[in-house]
Amino acid sequence: MKRRPFCRIDRDGCIACGGRVFERRSVISDALASAWGLSARERAEFDEREGQACAACQMSKRVRMLLWSIRKLFPSASSLRVLHCNQVNGLSPWLRTLGQVTETCYRPELALGAKAGELVNEDICQLSFGSHSFDLAIHSETLEHVFDFNQALREVERVLRPGGVQVYTVPLLHGRATRQRMEREADGRVLQLLARSFHGSEGEFPVVWEFGHDFFAQRSTHIVELHYDLYWRNRTVFSVVERKKAVADREPVDSRVFSQPKERE
Repeated sequence: MKRRPFCRIDRDGCIACGGRVFERRSVISDALASAWGLSARERAEFDEREGQACAACQMSKRVRMLLWSIRKLFPSASSLRVLHCNQVNGLSPWLRTLGQVTETCYRPELALGAKAGELVNEDICQLSFGSHSFDLAIHSETLEHVFDFNQALREVERVLRPGGVQVYTVPLLHGRATRQRMEREADGRVLQLLARSFHGSEGEFPVVWEFGHDFFAQRSTHIVELHYDLYWRNRTVFSVVERKKAVADREPVDSRVFSQPKERE
């Protein structure tokens, strides 16, 4: 597994447009900070991740991190088949420079695979696409809203060609273990383990998982790279890269590589 703990995504200006002025606003509400149990530092880190935007193009730091990872993995691609799950804000124009892009949303009232404007209605846990359909898949801030996030990751892997990659983000707190706020029982009933929580408005999908450091250990046999902006300053700004096996004998990743890095920049 190749670590990149210090990317400095804004070293040369905004990765999307080159702008050098960044605005910062608070986006983590008091209610969310309380529900998640965030310390003052953790809240400030997530405010930077979500609320620090390029003044010119308004791309958030989280999305700039994703774009940095995509460009690092595919510096000169132009004929990729790209799956863009749940359409990350601001990323679409840049993905289209890589090749043919299929973008999805999730609207439970529509049939899976149905068109919703320019988007395709898809459930990330049961995609309607055939196996080996895409070279690259992108999703961001989606896994925490599904009951079986490992199934979602398996589904995305299924539709990738051998050697294809998925790049994604999740909101994660390194200083604690993962906890589950909701679960679905075998008969389909939803059991609320903790008070309902939303990362935005109550019109959005509720939070099922609050991910902690053990997420990386659980996915260690799949993750091939972790890209951080500046690990020691803000560990919430990162992208995860998983690659579909091209051969059957790929060695598993030692989960110890996901502990604190041994060097400082």
